Amino acid sequence: MDILGRTDAGPQVLIVEDDPVSAKVIQRMFQNHGIDTDRAVDGSEAILLHERNHYRLVVSDWMMPGINGIDLCKAFRAQDGPYVYFILCSAKGNRDDRVAAYEAGVDDFLTKPLDQEELWGRLYCARRILLSEHKLQEQNQELEIYAQKTTDANSSLQIASKRFEGLFNGLPVACFTFDAEGLVHEWNRGATQIFGIEAYRAFQKPIWKVLGESGIETWKPEIVSKIFSGQHAPSFDWVYQDERKPKRFLTCNIICLYDNRGTPVGAVCANIDVTERTLAEQQIARQMVQINEYTDQLHEQKRELEEMNVRLNYLAVTDGLTGLWNHRRFQEMLEDSLNDLTRHNEKFSLILLDIDHFKKFNDHFGHQAGDEVLQMFSDTLRSAARATEMPARYGGEEFAIILQRCDEVNALVAAQRFHSAIRDQSWPYRSVTASLGLTTCDDPRTTAKTLVARADAALYHAKQSGRNQIVTYNDMMSLSAA
Repeated sequence: MDILGRTDAGPQVLIVEDDPVSAKVIQRMFQNHGIDTDRAVDGSEAILLHERNHYRLVVSDWMMPGINGIDLCKAFRAQDGPYVYFILCSAKGNRDDRVAAYEAGVDDFLTKPLDQEELWGRLYCARRILLSEHKLQEQNQELEIYAQKTTDANSSLQIASKRFEGLFNGLPVACFTFDAEGLVHEWNRGATQIFGIEAYRAFQKPIWKVLGESGIETWKPEIVSKIFSGQHAPSFDWVYQDERKPKRFLTCNIICLYDNRGTPVGAVCANIDVTERTLAEQQIARQMVQINEYTDQLHEQKRELEEMNVRLNYLAVTDGLTGLWNHRRFQEMLEDSLNDLTRHNEKFSLILLDIDHFKKFNDHFGHQAGDEVLQMFSDTLRSAARATEMPARYGGEEFAIILQRCDEVNALVAAQRFHSAIRDQSWPYRSVTASLGLTTCDDPRTTAKTLVARADAALYHAKQSGRNQIVTYNDMMSLSAA
């Protein structure tokens, strides 16, 4: 079944978005996958709709008039009922914002503008989680039913035990008495009903002969001796199975009778039929096996979900065409390098690269050929990079490389290595060259924006000076001063 599909009550998905255009776009994304949705313009309306329709998935904007997305999620979590999978959408994407969202109970976080393929991937995860939760609810209901049956059976047995306590003959409890030799002295109607043996056939005969093969495993002469010597438990379970009747599960309780000198002279044996309870317990045991299997499946689904989250996190910071780190991840690595400079005084360098005349290449050979060159260019950078050098796609035909723990002298050597690798590569269609701008950061007060601007200025100077060359920011500034 589709946990997000329309039910008799209406759609299972609620879109909370005050902007009608954005709401229409999101609803169309769901419609493309055959999912109907309702829409609320703000948090107050969303709460009212949910009280009436009980949605399973909510996709909410963060910033809205009145109740924002974070407070709306908290309001949903405070309500009883089936679990609601909550996805928060916002242009806010820094780490603190995400932490705040997840602490409020948000299940997933999407950055605007929404990507349809990414949304579909998140919906796939939401379906699996909601379906697992639905199955658990069904299993809990089944367990409650079986538990109630077991409770009812135990309650009936307790009532029967109290009602027939102290009574012997005439009550539907299989009772008989025997002496130290095992000879039967009394045999009530309950015993006749359970064992199918009339009383006259049991009188003054050893109990193990009365019950025959059906009870020989339990009732033996040595068992009787242990009962009268106090070496046997006063109660135990046993099974009576006659070929003419179904198997019966019995609980036996034995009370020894003593004379004035404390010598045991007889024993009363009361056998309670616990067949229904035993069969119910066996049924519960089988159900527990199934539950354990379901639990193993849930653990496996959790593991797969964790692997998928790792994959999604990797895709979120990876350029889809080239496989290099994307612009977002580059900015994070740049901030990390600046933090390392502040904490540990580890200077680093930055190279910006631009493929020369790439637009003309695209216009002449086509965009597919351009994509091939971008991929090959990325592979060349990746192959030439050392462990402390992190290539990334900055945008279009422009790339960036962060050189950790690298001063300007060593950075220039690294830049020449990249430049030579590009020059020596066997390019399809036509030869490919690149211009490189280099800058080094050794001042903790430098911002990421300033550092990128310096590398970009050096790159621009390299392109203006004829392309296919390396220009450092310091060299550029020295030329400008001259």
